Amino acid sequence: MTYRPGIDGLRAIAVLAVIFYHLKLFIGFGGGYVGVDIFFVISGYLIGGIIIDDTANGSFSYVQFYARRLKRLFAAFLVVGLAAAAVGYWLLLPVDYWHEGKSLVACTVFLSNVLFYRDAGYFDPASITKPLLHTWSLGVEEQFYLFFPVLMRLAVRCGRLGVPVMLAAIGVLSLAYSQYLLAVHPAASFYLLPSRAWELLLGAAVAQPHVRDLSIPPRYARILTYLSVAGLLLPIALYSDATWFPAFGALPCCLATAWLLWSGRHATRSRVQAALSSRVPVAIGRISYSLYLWHWPIYVFIVYYEAGEIGWVGRSIAISLTFALAALSWRFVEQPIRYMRRPPSVVFTGALLGSLVLAGVGYAIWRSGGAPDRLAPQTRGIAYAAGDFFQTADRCWSEDNAVLPGINYCRIGAANAAEQFLIWGDSHARAILEGVDQAAKEQGVAGTLIFAGGCMPAFDLRKVESATGPRSDNACAAQNIAVKALLSRRSTIKKILLVGRWAYYSEGQGVGIDAQNLIRITRATDPAADSATATTQQAAIVAQALADTVRWLRAHDYEVYLLEDMPEIPDFSSRRLFQTVRAGHADAEEAIARFGKVARADVERRQRRSNEALAKAAADNAATIVRTHQLVCNAESCSAWSAYGPAYFDNNHITGSTSRRIREIFLPAITVERAPRPAPAIN
Repeated sequence: MTYRPGIDGLRAIAVLAVIFYHLKLFIGFGGGYVGVDIFFVISGYLIGGIIIDDTANGSFSYVQFYARRLKRLFAAFLVVGLAAAAVGYWLLLPVDYWHEGKSLVACTVFLSNVLFYRDAGYFDPASITKPLLHTWSLGVEEQFYLFFPVLMRLAVRCGRLGVPVMLAAIGVLSLAYSQYLLAVHPAASFYLLPSRAWELLLGAAVAQPHVRDLSIPPRYARILTYLSVAGLLLPIALYSDATWFPAFGALPCCLATAWLLWSGRHATRSRVQAALSSRVPVAIGRISYSLYLWHWPIYVFIVYYEAGEIGWVGRSIAISLTFALAALSWRFVEQPIRYMRRPPSVVFTGALLGSLVLAGVGYAIWRSGGAPDRLAPQTRGIAYAAGDFFQTADRCWSEDNAVLPGINYCRIGAANAAEQFLIWGDSHARAILEGVDQAAKEQGVAGTLIFAGGCMPAFDLRKVESATGPRSDNACAAQNIAVKALLSRRSTIKKILLVGRWAYYSEGQGVGIDAQNLIRITRATDPAADSATATTQQAAIVAQALADTVRWLRAHDYEVYLLEDMPEIPDFSSRRLFQTVRAGHADAEEAIARFGKVARADVERRQRRSNEALAKAAADNAATIVRTHQLVCNAESCSAWSAYGPAYFDNNHITGSTSRRIREIFLPAITVERAPRPAPAIN
């Protein structure tokens, strides 16, 4: 294909939309993330079109094609990846640096999108801690171009209509699958190739000879062009993080991009094409790849250094650095490598060596656990809390286990003892696992812990949670049904401890740094569950469901305990504490005073309705409430800091170390062998 400056103009729109969305430089870019979808269509048009033409005339060479891709993409990414590793060594938490090490390895084998999809869970580190998160789109593209040449070779053999039929069939299936995943597993719809392939295929479809040689009357073409400009710009301006995306939500900008690519071939003198082909958009479009590569790690590191949201000065620094480094990268890395005259063997050898260096650095970071030894002892202690949270991968059974099908659970306590207690709850049950496990082993007893993030331990409820999605919501309902079936059978279990973030369910949302997380609890059989009335009655629904669950358990001869929720510290996270101390903004004491404490009156106000729910469920000795506030609170305030360092992982989960230090409060719920001693406060 001959060079068309208008395509660089489209690239400029795409990359600026993404940058302005991430950096929040201007209003009107709430949907700037669609810039990635614009890139996908452009890539499909240019690269896919070349593959289609070369395959059709018999000149396609896998060696030449992949050599060109490596020269175009790899060198600039190698520089960015090594720079991110160097800055991360200085700035990042060990757990975040460990994640970056995994990212580096995944990027070298074009699987970063799969990695970020697999990590997208209830306790996935926030996106603003991942300097290489934006490389997911590169993973999608490179995976596509591993398969697309093979598909086109098969399609060409099927006759004159083989290519358009295959493009249309796979594209429609991909779009439908994307829409399906959006409803059941949004992270998969966003990150994975099968749900994104239709966007690249759309660009390739426009580039195929059957389509690009069509003609449309100029009057209709002008109308479609202006409609396409609207379809391109309106999603950027009107979409938000709450928009269902991608799937059908990506159609307007993708169709608009496809039309502008097609029409630009025929209407080079139109006003729209003239605007796209003007000097500034073309200049930005030419360095768009380097702009995309640099903007996100720069922003992440500045936000990380500032330990929170940055102001206009920080954003101005970020955009200035992005353009400066992108221009240098384009001039001294991209262009020389892209246009060097070397045989493919040299290109592949260089790429292999660079990949080994990048993967080796990533593996060393991962292997070292994020290189914690680089930190001073005091800072290392603070950093430890950010990774001090029980991870289930090696010690628990998954939901497809044969013993308790449909349930995520851990067997805890003494290895050879019969299970006599059950801990059932949400992620707060997971937070106390290590403490309960140690206490049970010390007592020579055993039990089971069943948990699911954001899943209230009660029967006959359903939830809709913004932080997880439909798949998790359905899994929660299924798990609670499975728990009821389990407890209906005769077993050795005698005691049950219910653990939950009760105020979250009663109030319907988080607090402080997770106030954006919303959850709606309704009765599973309530015909008015989708009405506004049900939402306003959520606290009453939660209280009644908890009381009904306790009553059912008592009727089946279980001794029931309810763990009072640990006080929420609204603005605290161990990561933020580390960032503040590491960057020298404050020492630990100052930082805790600033965002690591909460007035006890505020805690009681936040938990008033949830504590009333616990009291209702425990009435008439139906259950025993295990109190927790005395562990971290005095008469005036509650603190995330203990004598041993941070007691909390984030603003509502305690660390594993804390759960072990307070383990004696769990003894009544797991054994009756001896009376427990009073639990000491951890402050």
